[in-house]
Amino acid sequence: MARCALRLAPEAWPFAVRHADEIAEYWEQQRSVSPKLYDGVVHLLRTCMFEHNVFTATLLRSDFKSFLYWRALGYPEAGVRDGFGSVVIRSAEGHVLLGRQTAGNVNQGLAYPPGGFIDERDVRAGVVDIDAGTARELHEETGMMPDEFARAPGYLVTTSGPHVSIAVEWRSALPSDALKAHILNYVRRQPEAELADVVIVRSRSDIDAHTMPGYATVLLSALLAA
Repeated sequence: MARCALRLAPEAWPFAVRHADEIAEYWEQQRSVSPKLYDGVVHLLRTCMFEHNVFTATLLRSDFKSFLYWRALGYPEAGVRDGFGSVVIRSAEGHVLLGRQTAGNVNQGLAYPPGGFIDERDVRAGVVDIDAGTARELHEETGMMPDEFARAPGYLVTTSGPHVSIAVEWRSALPSDALKAHILNYVRRQPEAELADVVIVRSRSDIDAHTMPGYATVLLSALLAA
């Protein structure tokens, strides 16, 4: 996609309103098991459209506990999809680097492009700045600054089941092994790092559907098609 146009809708998520009591009960159960969980603001895709090389979407503001309950139910039809920003890190050879999430987090053990929910810091006057969000995620999860990379033009939008990943590709001049070592050196200095490891995907044969979410395998297959 050449451009993304993402706007925030003013209404609440009806699913979260209808199931408020069940959500509160489920959240307490999950917090007792995983005290690190934090109930922050999340934004979910209500509508999306691909037209004339532009990805257009509207989002609803909700909270993490409501999202987590919806996910636990298997993502039933609720008028939204799980939309989020992703960071595609490419090495000098064209390899893709993924992060494997630490234990105790919602995606523990899975390897996927760094990223996360669309943050309220990236919503200004009802408009979502996905570029700012992915640039921040790049720095927070790798310790590297966006100006250490070359930003590829456009956006890589991947859909898989209930998930919609809006990715920006960042290209490094470093080879993949050196880039991995640099990121892990940063991660190991963090007291509560989100990443347990960095996974280098050099070719399609490295794609593992058992440890990588569906949207990530679709994205990687397209990126490594050559």
